[in-house]
Amino acid sequence: MTQHAPVYGRRGRIGLLVPANNSVIEPEFWSVMPPDLALYATRLLVKGDLTPALVHAMEGQVGHTVETIAATGVDVIAYCDMVTTFIMEQGWNEAAVAKISRDTGIAAISAWTSLRDALAALGIKRFALGTPYPKAIHAIARPFFETRDYQLVDDATLDILATREVPTVGKARLQPIIDALDLSRAEAIVLLATDLPTFSLIADIERTTGLPVVTSNQALLWSAMRTLGLKDRIEPLGKLFTV
Repeated sequence: MTQHAPVYGRRGRIGLLVPANNSVIEPEFWSVMPPDLALYATRLLVKGDLTPALVHAMEGQVGHTVETIAATGVDVIAYCDMVTTFIMEQGWNEAAVAKISRDTGIAAISAWTSLRDALAALGIKRFALGTPYPKAIHAIARPFFETRDYQLVDDATLDILATREVPTVGKARLQPIIDALDLSRAEAIVLLATDLPTFSLIADIERTTGLPVVTSNQALLWSAMRTLGLKDRIEPLGKLFTV
């Protein structure tokens, strides 16, 4: 039987597992996607305040959503939630990605594996960290990174509890957090959360600070494209897309 190429996504089809409160990642990806890539998303129900209980409840839905996005015929599956990395048990993230790939036969990445690989590609072990997370969850990030041999030279959070508030954060609210970070020993600035809008800021921050910027969504798109064997340079997304 003749195999027909898809009309959309001739170079690759990216499937996203996205928490339902996240109204950012799809518009950000589409705003910079190179030609002939396609993007498909399945949502995980999550609403209310960001707490460990909410994250565990969301994680319980992953099996069904993986099956759903795999049925679309994607070439890579991205689990697009960063905070699970800090809340679930050690090693959960790597195990979750491996299971998705094993169950579907499709390459799989996550917000954490993408961030990890992006930092490695840039040769970064020492960075300043900014997040929108509630203080109690943000506090988990430092030991998480330090046990993996990263050095956090400084960190700050917007301390946002309501999950639907993070997508409303614009430059006027995020820039003061970045400005307050001590960058004197930093090799990079890392901004976390897949529902935090960053694509319009990356190039400006890199220009003003002289440091690479790595964000959750930027790293996810980079990792998905590298998994597909694509090395397009996307200028608004800074230094990461040159490696």
